[in-house]
Amino acid sequence: MTPRERALTALRCQEPDRPPIFELLVDPGLLARATPEGTYEGFAREFHFDLILTDTPSNMYRKEWIDRDKGIFQNEWGMKRQDTGEAVSVLLGGPIQEPEDLDSYEPPDPLDPFRFQQLERLLDEFGGERAVGMHVHDSFNYPYYLRGMENMMMDLVLNPELVHRLVRISVEHNIALARRALELGADFILLGDDYGAASGPLVSPQHFREFFLPGLREVCDAVHDAGGILFKHCCGQITDLLDMMVLEAGIDALHPLDKTAHMDMAAVKEKYAGRLCVAGGLDCGDLLCSAPAEDVVAVVEELLRTVAVGGGYILASSNSLHHGTKLDNYRAAVETILRAAE
Repeated sequence: MTPRERALTALRCQEPDRPPIFELLVDPGLLARATPEGTYEGFAREFHFDLILTDTPSNMYRKEWIDRDKGIFQNEWGMKRQDTGEAVSVLLGGPIQEPEDLDSYEPPDPLDPFRFQQLERLLDEFGGERAVGMHVHDSFNYPYYLRGMENMMMDLVLNPELVHRLVRISVEHNIALARRALELGADFILLGDDYGAASGPLVSPQHFREFFLPGLREVCDAVHDAGGILFKHCCGQITDLLDMMVLEAGIDALHPLDKTAHMDMAAVKEKYAGRLCVAGGLDCGDLLCSAPAEDVVAVVEELLRTVAVGGGYILASSNSLHHGTKLDNYRAAVETILRAAE
């Protein structure tokens, strides 16, 4: 199989010759350590990625520096963020401080060609060879980026109409991004919004159903209508939301189902057999950062015996490859998967 065939086979819940390899994000410092050119493209080839993905959505928007020395900038959304050298900048505040601020607010143009520069570059290098996707958001992150998490949580009760308006901005923007990405040749769209904390969902299932599920479903429908595959990333303990995400919204794949958040990947795969591809399995904490390489090999071999059986599984870390990742440990995981195809 080609890498693209392998990836699309797994995403469609079928069994490829071996599990595909994928990562949501790779830390810039790790890229610099791993390959001579220090690029994502070089890393993807070095470590046999079958799925290629654009960077965090935050990097699709131009920056206006507020304090370059401290890494503080404002982006086109009017959000203040801080670049700390990690893959994802830190949100410091949003532009909708008071509800009336939304009345005159204009979101950035989703079809600005600037948004698609990296996707086009990746398609030029990997298109037709590997499955290429675009990383966007859905219905949850932008509302709290714009309003602030604490304010948005209170708005769910005190000002629900404001939340619905914020969700509408997010959904329309991300549908436009996704449709254009698929027109350009992307194979899949990855939605990066996190709904969970380690102990449970960030909002109640009732609030998720009322405020965020309709928008997630709308984005999923738009991707499917355009012929794309919908890959959902969502950290945390989200068991109480899974039926809504899989059976009602219609996501095709889910990452990372993290064991440290008490998510049972094998059980989730079995419950939604034939409907949901699962991705993950490599703890990006102790396992990839400090455990001996033989422990990594043992974990991957166990994944091959359990979760990978029958297909519909993609090897990935439990979030991303951050700066603490031991390259030897990650290489051991990749080499174990590659041997599965021999």
